[in-house]
Amino acid sequence: MADREVHFITDEKGKRTHAIIPIEIYTQLVALKGLLKHTAPLGEHELYTFSIKNLTAKGYPEGTRSKPYFVVTKGSQAVLEHVSSTPEHVDEQREKLLSDGSLKLDPENNCFVFTKDLKFKSASLAAAIVAGNVRNGLDVWVNREGFTLKQSGYGVKSKKGTLKK
Repeated sequence: MADREVHFITDEKGKRTHAIIPIEIYTQLVALKGLLKHTAPLGEHELYTFSIKNLTAKGYPEGTRSKPYFVVTKGSQAVLEHVSSTPEHVDEQREKLLSDGSLKLDPENNCFVFTKDLKFKSASLAAAIVAGNVRNGLDVWVNREGFTLKQSGYGVKSKKGTLKK
């Protein structure tokens, strides 16, 4: 039998009842079953993490895959200082979050902490708030399997240059 060949056992009516598969495929199926067991249940959001300067933020995409919002979860950390080249709208957003109490100083960890879940227009804006500088959010937010938002199919454009839905 070839390495990738699958054989079937049938009943008296010719209906397939069992498959004989190579051990390599069986091993992959068992591993996949284990992976599925540890994924988020339906209805829960898959968490993505962004780590920078020994700080960690967590969040999840929401909305369409082509242009998702991004929710940063309560307890996530953000750097204290932003770089001077940070766009004005990002600086203004950080200041607004500080003034309304959504970001709070954590002197023990030398960072800011999100006091509630916050929804941003994009993963990039969320990443910029966390990092204090411009970041491509599709590349920096990573799930527990090690896939970025982009690798998970978010923000993917079609060949014609229009966004996929």
